[in-house]
Amino acid sequence: MKSLQDTQYIKNKRKKLKLIYGFIAFLLLILCVLLSYVYRPYVYSHHINDYHIADCYTSFLGVPIIVFLTQALRKEKWSIPTNIFYATVFLIGWEIVDGFLAKQYDWIDIIACIFSGVILYVIHRITCFKSIHEYDG
Repeated sequence: MKSLQDTQYIKNKRKKLKLIYGFIAFLLLILCVLLSYVYRPYVYSHHINDYHIADCYTSFLGVPIIVFLTQALRKEKWSIPTNIFYATVFLIGWEIVDGFLAKQYDWIDIIACIFSGVILYVIHRITCFKSIHEYDG
């Protein structure tokens, strides 16, 4: 049986992790907006070949933004790898729906979503981050 002190420690740990996840999501969102207003216009106006970075950084940053934001806001148990998978599938689905509406698929954005999900998963495995809810014991 868990003591009251252990339960309080777990609650405080969850709150701190949720704040950290929310802060990271906010920073990534700010980075995405800054790139949209600074980097993309600069690359397009100077005709710089940046290997489609200006075209797909939103899809690449979308997966970690969704993962960190949902980790900060969700109350139910959800592991980070599951969250990465769902965020990646959601953004791929978003690109497919957008392809139907625009009648043109952007395969580079789909590849960027997959690449972002894989990189985020590898970083998670290397650093051995624990989900907020894995501290329940």
